[in-house]
Amino acid sequence: MPSADPTTLWDTIRQGLSKQLPEASFREWVAPCEPLRVKDGVLWIQVPSAAAKLWIEQQLPEEFSDALAQGGLADLRLEFHVNGTPAVLPKVASKKAAHTASGPAPEPPASFPHLFNRYTLDRFVVGPGSQLAFAAAKAVVDSYGKAATPLSMNPLFIYGGAGLGKTHLMVGIGKGLLERDPKLRVVYLKVDNFFNELTVAIRAKNTEPMRKKYQQNDVLLLDDVQTLGKMERTQEEIFHILEHLLQHGKQIVITSDKPPQRLEGCHERLITRFKWGLTADIQPPDFETRIAILKKKLEDVDFRHVPPIPEDVLTFIAHKAKGSVRDLEGFLTRVIFQASLIGVPPSLEVAHAAFQGQSGEEPTAPIHPDRIYRMTAETFNVSFVDLMKKRSRQQAILLPRQVAMYLAREISSLPFADIGRSFNMHHSTVMNAIDSVRDRMKRDPEFHRMVQALLNSIH
Repeated sequence: MPSADPTTLWDTIRQGLSKQLPEASFREWVAPCEPLRVKDGVLWIQVPSAAAKLWIEQQLPEEFSDALAQGGLADLRLEFHVNGTPAVLPKVASKKAAHTASGPAPEPPASFPHLFNRYTLDRFVVGPGSQLAFAAAKAVVDSYGKAATPLSMNPLFIYGGAGLGKTHLMVGIGKGLLERDPKLRVVYLKVDNFFNELTVAIRAKNTEPMRKKYQQNDVLLLDDVQTLGKMERTQEEIFHILEHLLQHGKQIVITSDKPPQRLEGCHERLITRFKWGLTADIQPPDFETRIAILKKKLEDVDFRHVPPIPEDVLTFIAHKAKGSVRDLEGFLTRVIFQASLIGVPPSLEVAHAAFQGQSGEEPTAPIHPDRIYRMTAETFNVSFVDLMKKRSRQQAILLPRQVAMYLAREISSLPFADIGRSFNMHHSTVMNAIDSVRDRMKRDPEFHRMVQALLNSIH
């Protein structure tokens, strides 16, 4: 370890975090933290409150892991200690105890960042927009080591927007494989961190050992390949690593924010390797999935002392945080933080205040139904008048109208009767139309993507 001084270590981590986080987030969550001590490879960091500890551990694990890796501190563990509470040192096996009669114990088979402890497949909430990616992740674990099947999932390439769960699925695959065979050599590798490691190796004119280090693994989890575009030498090294692993039947899982064919600046031969197996995308979760994610989140041990969250609060959070799972979980944590700060149970009033403080928007500012209906008509290339008034069972009119009804309910939480009055229809017809859209979204990934994109563009 470069230093045993807690202040020096923490300064290195802070510097890395300052480059990743928005200034406001850094000031709010990182700046108040202070280093306490280093013992047995663990840096103890004091945080001002239990809510701050919860936020850091739930919302910033990837940022902290990146800061550790980029600072050359990948083996350093972090423990966050709430100011004013007794600190209990974690049990860390001594080097002496790690040896057996036959000699030193082998190195741990996996190098997952320890802050990713909650990234397991059983904690991933599946929705219509993530069914294929989750099924593929599960299949990689279940079929590992068995006879080859006609459907190749090597490499498995998972893509989608930030905060939707790509890294969660990837690490979950690694952990699932290790449960099946603890002897497997599994490595998690983020492209930016590989670039930093390679830069050091190039300066030392000693890149071959680094390449071999990654080629000897059974499973490679390669995260965030969309950053490869401007890294010529990094692309070359990763190509040789992938080529070696694929030739020897080793499993590779890759994540990106875009599909292989849209990766700008990547060599064609590398894109070809990315596309050899199965490509699966993750879309933003729909309303029902967002509610399920919130409820699953509240089952975490970190939330065991949190007062019950009323259903209307969960509904409000699910309606306001549509962009990503990280946004959704972050809003939930902020509501809990705000409630604890003022000493009251979580309530709709607290949720409104948390939303306004985070976004600067009035939480109750409604989106007018006409805007929803007009944007739906424009998306489906039908006239607004025909959408609202034309009596037709033709799909060219019927489907856009059903989608418009679904979006009005999803975005503005309008009563069925109010939506029905806009179209001069009975509320039961509206209910059936919305159910029809939901059913089709579950069956048709392309339709689900289209409706979700329209929803996000309106909100």
